[in-house]
Amino acid sequence: MRYLLILFLMLISCSKSLQDQESLIINLEKVIPEELSITSFIKSDLESFYEVELSDGTFFYYSNDGEHLFLGDLFRIEKDNLLNLSYAREKEKVLSVLNDLDKNSVIKFPSQDKKYEVFIFTDVDCGYCRKFHSQIQSYLDLGIEVNYLSFPREGLNSETAKKLVTAWCSDEKQVAITELKNGKELPFQNCDSNPIEEHYNLARRIGITGTPTIITKAGISIPGLMEANELMEYLK
Repeated sequence: MRYLLILFLMLISCSKSLQDQESLIINLEKVIPEELSITSFIKSDLESFYEVELSDGTFFYYSNDGEHLFLGDLFRIEKDNLLNLSYAREKEKVLSVLNDLDKNSVIKFPSQDKKYEVFIFTDVDCGYCRKFHSQIQSYLDLGIEVNYLSFPREGLNSETAKKLVTAWCSDEKQVAITELKNGKELPFQNCDSNPIEEHYNLARRIGITGTPTIITKAGISIPGLMEANELMEYLK
C-alpha cells in the first residue's frame, strides 16, 4: 500500500499555487486512500517544504506551493560531514515507541549474562520468527536478552492474533509462545490485560509491516532475521 500511495501522490498537480497550510492539507486529503489519514504536517528544515506523515507510517516532504513532493533521505552538510536528518528522525520515532511501551507487557527471555537487550515484534505463524525462536538460546548465551512484542501481520482479527492473545494471556507465557511457534494448537485464552492491540499500534507508528523486526535500545530498527553472532556485532 505504501509504495502504491507514493506513486499516486507523485501524480499530484495543482492548477494554482496553494499558500496556506490548511489548503495543502485539504488537497492531500482528497487523494490519499480513505483508510489513511494525515497524522503530522509540520514545517521542515528544508526551506519551502513541509514534513508529512500518514497513518501507515509513510513520510515525505511536500512543497508549500502544492506542486512538488520529495521522497527520500534528507542530508545536511556540516563542515566535512553529512548528517542524515531523515535517519535521525526515524531513530527518534523508534525511541518514542520504546519510551511509550509498557515494559511489563513483553514476553521476556532473560540472559544470565546480560550485555544487551532487544525488543522483537513477532508473529507465531511467521517462518523466520519460528526460526529465530528455535535458536533463541544462541542469543541468550551471547548476553542478548530478548523481549517479544506481538505483531499479527494479517491484522487484529486474524487467527494469528488470537494465538498471540493466547500466548500473552497464558500463566506460562514463555512456554505458550514456544509451543505456538512450534506449531502446537492451544485452547484460546483471553484476558483484559492482553497488549496485542497496543503492540500492533506501536509497530504501525514506526512503519513495521513484517516480522521479525528487531528494535535496539539505541533506536535502530532491523527488519528480518539476523543470526546471533551478526546481531552481537551490530550491538557492540
